[in-house]
Amino acid sequence: MNARSHAIFPRVNRAGWFDTLRVLTAVVAPTVAKGIIIRRPTMERLAERQGFDRTAVEQMQRLRNKYGPAPLLLPIPLRPQLLILDPADVATVLQSSPEPFAAATTEMHAALVHFEPKNVLISSDSRRAELRPAHEHALAAADRLHPYAMHFKNIVDEEFLQVLNLPRELDWPAFSQAWFRIVRRIVLGQRARNDVTLTETLNELRGRANWAFAAPVDQRKLARFHDQVGRYLREPEKYSLVNRFPRGDELAPENQVAQWLFAFDAAGIAVMRTLALLACHVSYWGKAVEEAIGGDLDRPFTRSCLLEVLRLWPTTPAILRQLTKDIQSGDRVIARGTGVIIFVPFFHRDPALLYANRMEPSIWGQNDALPAAGLVPFSAGPVICPAHNLVPTIASLAVGTFLSAAEIVLLHPSLDVANLPGTLNHYGIRLKLIARRREK
Repeated sequence: MNARSHAIFPRVNRAGWFDTLRVLTAVVAPTVAKGIIIRRPTMERLAERQGFDRTAVEQMQRLRNKYGPAPLLLPIPLRPQLLILDPADVATVLQSSPEPFAAATTEMHAALVHFEPKNVLISSDSRRAELRPAHEHALAAADRLHPYAMHFKNIVDEEFLQVLNLPRELDWPAFSQAWFRIVRRIVLGQRARNDVTLTETLNELRGRANWAFAAPVDQRKLARFHDQVGRYLREPEKYSLVNRFPRGDELAPENQVAQWLFAFDAAGIAVMRTLALLACHVSYWGKAVEEAIGGDLDRPFTRSCLLEVLRLWPTTPAILRQLTKDIQSGDRVIARGTGVIIFVPFFHRDPALLYANRMEPSIWGQNDALPAAGLVPFSAGPVICPAHNLVPTIASLAVGTFLSAAEIVLLHPSLDVANLPGTLNHYGIRLKLIARRREK
């Protein structure tokens, strides 16, 4: 069987030029403008005010109604894209990665080369086979609870209990300062706790990465960042994630660890949103508090709440793939190099789901089983995020620290829990913390 007879999709439709333009302006442009690698506060605020995300979902629904559920080919000059419209095809694409649907897309490479040019995500298949196991071991991808979970809990408690002692509201600046102290300690060890410069350097590089092709790589700053990370890799601390990563330069460890530091930003965003949403749901709040006070490291209900937040407001709104070979679909050949777009909010907010725009933790089954095709908070398949167990663990512990020690009131924004907005700007969330009196 040659590449051209390799049938994956029974049918592929072709969008007209006007509909292609509407996808670019209503779906792609707002997503890119908000910042793919690091969120832009001004654009997040504008997206929330103008409802860009809900408009994008409505545009996708219009396309599916017009063209049907088959993948839709967008004839973009020089860079055609295949837009996925059916949840079943989401599963097909992700289960068939990295071959023939490569994760190392042209766009992904152009972005990540700014701060992790040798990372597993933009590596060849052979190199990926070498790097992926190292990530899975360090992050304990197969384990619901990381072997260092108790140590991580102690770190989370230490940092966030200090926040609870501050006589002020909790907003993103205050939360994120504590959060990134936690991240540096978990990833790099105690010595990195106050290394704010490292995080600032990474964020500057991520800001350039938002521009992808449009900005040259700052080689000097990139080298400085890798040198900063390398100091912690050379003498890894016990119970840090880098301590579980193989020694030696052959796996380009600075490039791999950079991804962990970057990805934990999204986890912090999810924690802040989870606190805001739980503050609006008395029954869910009470159940999560009971779980936190119980003291177990595994907190299935809180994890389900976090997964719901990631469903409602995915921190990875677009999953990209790229064809490594020609594929046949009916009498149409989709050429090698064609991009593939999975616009995650479209599937997570599908109106066919009774819970599309409200919080419903009960949909998440045992061991975080995906409740329906198309719901992919951590992607899926062979290229699933290797931290798909670690992040919910740390995030649920973080939520639990606040819930066990304080009452929380959502000051801003005002949320309609029966019809949650398409965008929740984490930069604008403000919470009032009322510390509970401890029994003597």
